[in-house]
Amino acid sequence: MDDTVISEPHGWDDELTGLGGPDLWLRVLVAEAARVAKYHRPFTVVVVELEGILDLSETRGDELARHAIRVIAQCLSRETRASDYCTRIALTRFGVALTETDEIEAINFVERVRESVPGSLPGGAEALRLSFGWASPNPGESAGSLVNRAERRLIGELLR
Repeated sequence: MDDTVISEPHGWDDELTGLGGPDLWLRVLVAEAARVAKYHRPFTVVVVELEGILDLSETRGDELARHAIRVIAQCLSRETRASDYCTRIALTRFGVALTETDEIEAINFVERVRESVPGSLPGGAEALRLSFGWASPNPGESAGSLVNRAERRLIGELLR
């Protein structure tokens, strides 16, 4: 194993994946919550947790773990549209803002990602698992509350 540690994303961009970082995620959530409140258009947030990356880093090395994170970011990006936002919001977590997307369409997005990731992972990273949580806003719901609901759904999936 090399001496490099897998790093947390920070700021507007995540250097490892090329995706937006946590600051962009927060800005998008606030802007989309305002857009939904004003125009009553569909919107869904998806929170994705990458399980097993720390074990992979420990057993197979940071380079393979970093490569696997990049591959997963590419799979998420490939399934989003130009109007959507795909961000890396923590070491093992991604946030996807699906504009003009209801929960049924979001479930279809989740299933497409679930199908594309296993065949894309590098050799040695097959044990990684993605868990998902998603939510669409209720009338007058804040961005923070929306993300909390998506994260509760994610935690329910993680506990299975």
